[in-house]
Amino acid sequence: MTTPAAGVVVRSAWQRRIVTFLMVFGPGLIVMEADNDAGAVSTYMQAGGQYGLHLLWLLVVLLPICYFIQEMVARLGIATGKGHAAMIYERFGKWWGHFSLLDLLAVNFLTLITEFAAISLALSALGISPYISVPVSAVGLTLMVVTGSYLRWERIVIALCLMDLTWFVLAFMVHPHWETAAHHSVVPTMPAGGITNSLVFLVIAIVGTTIAPWQLFFQQSCVAEKRLRFADLKWARLDTLIGATFTVCVAGAMMLVGNYGFEHKIVFQDPAQIALALGPIAGTFVRNGVLLLMVNAAVLGTTAISLASAWAYGEVKGWEHSLHKKLWEAPGSMQLTSCVSELLRPSC
Repeated sequence: MTTPAAGVVVRSAWQRRIVTFLMVFGPGLIVMEADNDAGAVSTYMQAGGQYGLHLLWLLVVLLPICYFIQEMVARLGIATGKGHAAMIYERFGKWWGHFSLLDLLAVNFLTLITEFAAISLALSALGISPYISVPVSAVGLTLMVVTGSYLRWERIVIALCLMDLTWFVLAFMVHPHWETAAHHSVVPTMPAGGITNSLVFLVIAIVGTTIAPWQLFFQQSCVAEKRLRFADLKWARLDTLIGATFTVCVAGAMMLVGNYGFEHKIVFQDPAQIALALGPIAGTFVRNGVLLLMVNAAVLGTTAISLASAWAYGEVKGWEHSLHKKLWEAPGSMQLTSCVSELLRPSC
């Protein structure tokens, strides 16, 4: 005799809406906040460390762009039930399919190098050897995706995303001038010295780190993996909007922390360096918080980028590539995910 599964009794319309949203919630937040990876931490803190609060307005401009781009792929994932790579391959042919795949894998591989470099840099500042931190991180990231449960992976990653709420705590602890921050958020201003080459390159870096190609592949595959339907579209849109808003606000908090270094005439080199320099001024919590959040950002970026690569490759190759499957049920995709995550393994 089979025991029936326990369920939740929903007695009202608003309860049904909340439960439905919670079931859909995840891909939009994850794809957005994972884009606040180690490179983003460095870029946003550099913006604050070199130019104060003058570039906060750029984040407000990028918010609707982030949302509409990712909302598009969410719709595509729901309508087709397939990932971005699969649709390119089917609609535009093998040449463009393989070109987009190779381009994605090459860029993602280089990005992953920066993620592991950030883990090494941040944990080295905390006294942990790279020979320990990098392999342990790689193994942990691999274990996250081989459990045979998409929901288990999603819950872990959402928890990591919510840890970025600590950036708001750090921003409050450095006591920025809130009126000035609000002004620079809505009124575009140029820093002292006007438009320079370094400013232009930093603006390009902010745009590039806020909107990345892998996000298109990741969210569409993630929506298809979660098996969302047309009835879920409005909740997927809300999920994406929440993710975009949260990500931009976290990026602003990173700029505020970087601005604290700017106010104290600390020359910015990298987030780990400025965290150590801020320690004697802002306290141990701020120093360790920046370093640990840098690691968290790298972990988020690595798991999302690795899965974007694995999903795209599995779609084009026709391999089984679902997180719902055990390791032995989708060996090709899981092996690729492991290899992408563990860059130091010669066998990959």
